[in-house]
Amino acid sequence: MKLANAALAIVAAVVTGVGGGAGAAHLANVRDQTAAQSPPSTARTPATQAPATPAPKTQKPTAQKTTAAQKPRDPLSEENVIRERLYFDVTDHSFTRADPDPAQTLGPCTGDTTFADVLPSRGVTRIGSKLVDDFTPGHQVVEQVAQTRTAGEARATADRIVTLVDECAGITGGDFGYGAAVTVESKLNVTYFPAYDSDAPAGGYIVFSVGTRVGFVDVTDEVTPAQVDHLAKEAANIAAD
Repeated sequence: MKLANAALAIVAAVVTGVGGGAGAAHLANVRDQTAAQSPPSTARTPATQAPATPAPKTQKPTAQKTTAAQKPRDPLSEENVIRERLYFDVTDHSFTRADPDPAQTLGPCTGDTTFADVLPSRGVTRIGSKLVDDFTPGHQVVEQVAQTRTAGEARATADRIVTLVDECAGITGGDFGYGAAVTVESKLNVTYFPAYDSDAPAGGYIVFSVGTRVGFVDVTDEVTPAQVDHLAKEAANIAAD
């Protein structure tokens, strides 16, 4: 009887061992199939992170525009007005610097009107200069330049000065007078009036506006209209710097 039970136990153990091995093999197969069907998590990482890459490209131009808009403009200085060297280069006349008159009128055609009278009442800074001929009394170059708040204010001021000079109400009699207004062919808003004294060239009057700056140059000197034209362009260009 004991032998029979022992034999049965051996048979049961063999059967159990075989069944356990088969079950373990079956679980291993299930795990292998699951792993094969599910891609590794690292394979999905580039797809989820890719949209974040272009973000800096969309922000960069905005930062550049802000920096450019905030860049301050240089204040007016002597570099923005006609000086001795420039006047000599254009006219071949040696003038020296003198102290400008703060109450200087606009010119022969404007009566008592000053530069301040035609400028906007707020937000304006100014600079003036004066060159004189030490050997010929009365020969001089007077310039005034102003910085306004907007290009529109500068242009309106220049147009007003041109109108005042064109009407020429301040000149009564005599042989001195201005010729017709000449518009300089350039991107700058520049107009000049050639001056004559007894039909001989006698300088001229220049009015310009460039950006937010406006100015005039009254030239009382024996220079030709061609030289006044050249001086007008130079005055506008250095005022813009």
